[in-house]
Order: sequence, then C-alpha cells, then structure tokens
Amino acid sequence: MQQLMEAPAEIKVKTRKFSLTKGTIKISFELEGSRGRIRSLKLKQRNAVLDTSFPFEMQTAKKGNTIVYHAQINVDQYPMETAFWDVVASVDKEGKGNYEDAILGGLSSKLKLKLILFPRWTRTGDGHMVYPFVNGARQFTIQYRKYDPKYDSYAFIAKEFLALFCYFILKPYWDHKKLWLICEKYCTMAQDNGLYFFRYCMEHAPEKDRSRIFYVIDKKCPDYQAVKEYDANVIQFMSFKYMIYLSAARYLISTDAIRHFYIWDSPNSIYKVLYQARKNIVFLQHGVMGFKQCHRTFHKGGGNQMALFVVSSGYEQKIIHDYFGYDNEEIIITGLARWDVLEDKSDPAHKEILLMPTWRSWLEDISEEQFKKSEYYQRYKAFLQDERLKTLLEKENITLNFYIHPKFREHIRSFQVEDRHIRLIPFGTMPLNQLLMSCHMLITDYSSVSWDVYYQEKPVVFYPFDLETYEKVQGSYMDYKKDVFGDLAWDQNQLVDLIGEYARNGFREKPEFSGRRDELLPYRDNDNSKRIYEYIANAQIPDKLKRRLKEKKF
Repeated sequence: MQQLMEAPAEIKVKTRKFSLTKGTIKISFELEGSRGRIRSLKLKQRNAVLDTSFPFEMQTAKKGNTIVYHAQINVDQYPMETAFWDVVASVDKEGKGNYEDAILGGLSSKLKLKLILFPRWTRTGDGHMVYPFVNGARQFTIQYRKYDPKYDSYAFIAKEFLALFCYFILKPYWDHKKLWLICEKYCTMAQDNGLYFFRYCMEHAPEKDRSRIFYVIDKKCPDYQAVKEYDANVIQFMSFKYMIYLSAARYLISTDAIRHFYIWDSPNSIYKVLYQARKNIVFLQHGVMGFKQCHRTFHKGGGNQMALFVVSSGYEQKIIHDYFGYDNEEIIITGLARWDVLEDKSDPAHKEILLMPTWRSWLEDISEEQFKKSEYYQRYKAFLQDERLKTLLEKENITLNFYIHPKFREHIRSFQVEDRHIRLIPFGTMPLNQLLMSCHMLITDYSSVSWDVYYQEKPVVFYPFDLETYEKVQGSYMDYKKDVFGDLAWDQNQLVDLIGEYARNGFREKPEFSGRRDELLPYRDNDNSKRIYEYIANAQIPDKLKRRLKEKKF
C-alpha cells in the first residue's frame, strides 16, 4: 500500500492582503494570540500520496493581542507541478509547543468578491501561470498550470463582459428560446451518453424541441465527426454565440460537472460565477455510481448540484438518495443513454479482451517521472510484459486491447510493449462503445465501464491490486469483496489464470454473477434516451439561483 498524506485541518485567519505579482504570492493576515501561533507557512501540493511543499518567507508583528503575519513566496524559484496548491501553516493552537499543519482559511468575502470581479494571475518564467482558486471554502488555494494565451488574457475578459451585456440587454428574447445545451467531457468529446441522447433528440424529438437543442463541442476535435451530420444544431465551444447561449440556456445536460461547459481550470470571473450559479444541470452520468465514491463532488448541497440525476436502477437511486442528499423525485431511473445502442458484437473468429483501468485522483497531473514510480504504472507495465500472458494470448489467438483513462492519456506511450497480440489504443482513436461491444471480456479495477460489459452479459474480471489505498482515498459504495459481478484477481498470476480459464470456456459468464442483473440493470429495452427526454421535457424545475438562496435561509 502506498503511504497516504493526511489532509490537514483548517485554521481561519483575518485576511488583510492577498496578491500575485511577477511570480510572487504575497499574503498578509491576522490571528489572535489566544487562537494559536504560526511558526511557518508553506505552499503544499494537494495530493494524497506526494508530499511536496515549498516555504514562504514570513515576518510577524504584534498588534495588541493579535499577531500580524506578512508572507511571500516566489514560485519561479521552485519546481512546481501542475496542481492545486494549498497555503498550509505550522500552528501551535494550545501554546504548548506542539505544532501541526493546518490549511489557511478565512479568505474574506470582500477579497473573494474582488478576486471574482477583477481576476488576476501572474505568469511564471517557464510558461506557466499562478492564480487564486476561489470556491465556497474560502481557503487560500492556488492553481498552477500552463499559460494559455487564447483565454488567459484581459482581451478574453472583455469578451466575457460583452457577452453578458448582449445577453442581459435582450434577456427576454434569449430566455424565450428555452435552450438545451448538451456536452461531454471538456466539450471535446462525442462518444458517451451525451452523444446518444443528442442523437435521439435530433431523430425523434418534435421539431419545436429540436430547434432549441444544441450539442457543444470544439469543432477541431476528432469527435466532432460524430455530430457533424446535425451541424445546424452543433455550436462551437467558446464562440461568442455560445457564450450568449450559455447565459440564456434553460438546461445544461451533461455527462460531467457544470465546469465542463467552460474553459477548464480558468481563473474565476463574473461570467463564470454567474453561469455556474444560475444554470440547472441534468446529469446524464458516464457510468453507474457503484465503485467510485463521488458524493463529495456531486452532493446536493455543493457547487455541483444537479437538477435531475440519471440513474439505472432502484439500487443506484438509493445510493444517490442516501449519500448525495437528493430527493427521489430528483433521481430519475431511466438507464444510460448509450446503452440504447449497446449490443454484443464480439466475433468468435477474432477474440478480444479489453483492459481498461480507471484513473487515480492521487496521480492526476503529476510528471511522467513521478507517474512511472507509481504502483499503478508498475503493476500494469509488469502485466503487459508478463511472459505467461504473452504465451496465452499467442496460443488462444487473443488480442488484448489496452485503453487508458482519458485523464492519463498523456502517459499511454510509457506502456509500450512489443507483442503483436497487445494493442495500446490512445484515447480518442477508437470510440469506446465500439471497444466495449467488440470485446469478449473486460479486465478493469474500478471503472464504471464494467457495467456496460455486464449489461451485454459478458464476463468481467476485477483487478483491484491497490484496494486498500483506493478505499481510503476514493472509496466505493459497493463492498468490493462481496458485491462485484465478476471474478477478483488480487495479483498478476491470478489475473493470468482467470484469462486462461475464460478463454478455455469460450468466455461464458458465470451464473453466480448473472443472477443479479435484473436487480442492478432493470432497463434493457433500448428506450433509455426516450425516458430521459420525457423526464426533461415534462420537468418543472425552479430557478437554480432562487432555489439555492432559499435553501441557505434555512
């Protein structure tokens, strides 16, 4: 098991100053002496496994019973990684000389509003940028990432204000359109539930509804070809027209969180805050909630509140109700839209196994060097190079397709292996649905694509080699040792043995796993998109901003 970093507690302070200039972050704040004394301050990378931090220079001054702290750090002096970074204090809260780490909190409402209304960032000498990430927690959080001249400019901020002006000056006209905007991850994809729901709308919805439904995508992306035939209803991501439509949209419909409708990891702005605060989102999901806990991200009381939450069964509805805090009326049991076209297309003459592990939150955005040191990389690299596996694939004439999660797509080249029976498939080069339908069996760890294969009555083998770490960092709603609908392989040898066993029995699913399908996947009638459409068309969803303000009063 990998050593995990405990998330620090929080200490709230009184903010005086928070600025970024020429690679330097400056913070001034006050803390009453009775609440503790801060010895040092550091900028710490937010990661459950890596322990990376860099020190602030700090000076103090007494003001009565209060200590005033002035701290600064020049990030150009340190090897920063693309990530969120927290300002963490070493603090003695009881005056006994026992210092513990605590995230600095207490970003004032005035300063928070100032950072939203007047976005600021600082560029570093190596082509990156640093800016404050403002959220409801009011903590001193910094984001460090590559500078993008297309969007990271005051000219783009002017474009945001102009789009808002054009919307609000003609608000009744734009709102009357009652627009539905559909997207998938980062507005770059069209191969998941968003695509299949959009296609259903284009081919089966009444004309009056079709005219107000639009798919949002960057038309330079390969997946644009999947929606090009409906080009009149496809809108260019981040075009001026799109920015007005996003302001006017009645519903946002997506496989992902509301942030995916805008530039990913952009600095806060009044435009961004307004659309996120005002827009109702229908969550199509891109899997079944079972093996990956997401309630901290998608809880009803958080920033990613959903107006309607699509699920596939009463079993999943109970998870969303119990963990996410939604009422049953807000959780619609329809099945996933992409399952309407899902069918077993495996060819006995061309046997294929799909190896598709999911991502790890603690490995996101790390360097190639750090990635190669991870247990994740070393386990899958060793499996792909296993001589018993290669012999088995050759003997049974099986192709093993390795498809890495999109969050790890930059690392696919690190898994190169010389074997004609093993194919590394870069993200975006083949539709995922095609791989899921053509495979005879799936090997995964915690990925929700296991449900798609289970839906097709094909065998699934789970390889949760880092389950102890995963359960501590991510967590699962289902008991992995009791509730999964496939065999469990705890090590490489077991995994190869199970592949051999299924190859010899013609890849037949075992009865002990097929018995729960009616409970877990009750809808297998190819009408999921129709049910989703009817729910949305008939919904009476109140204004999001008014609803949230009303909830806060209670």
